[in-house]
Amino acid sequence: MFFREHDPTRKAKCQYKSAVWWHSEEQRAKVQEEVARLEAKFGVKLATTVDPAKEWYDAEEYHQKFLFPVVRS
Repeated sequence: MFFREHDPTRKAKCQYKSAVWWHSEEQRAKVQEEVARLEAKFGVKLATTVDPAKEWYDAEEYHQKFLFPVVRS
């Protein structure tokens, strides 16, 4: 699902980069498999980075649920 929601081949600045952080070797293997499949499909190296999960910091509240529709009264 993650790779369908954006263009994983498009490079972006660090704060907007496409990234996957894995928590287990099983997750890492599945993500790497999907990356390899998409790179073969598109014929280019994906811009999405794949790294082990580390300490996480949420963005400011106004950045949360950015893609959800705005409800107007």
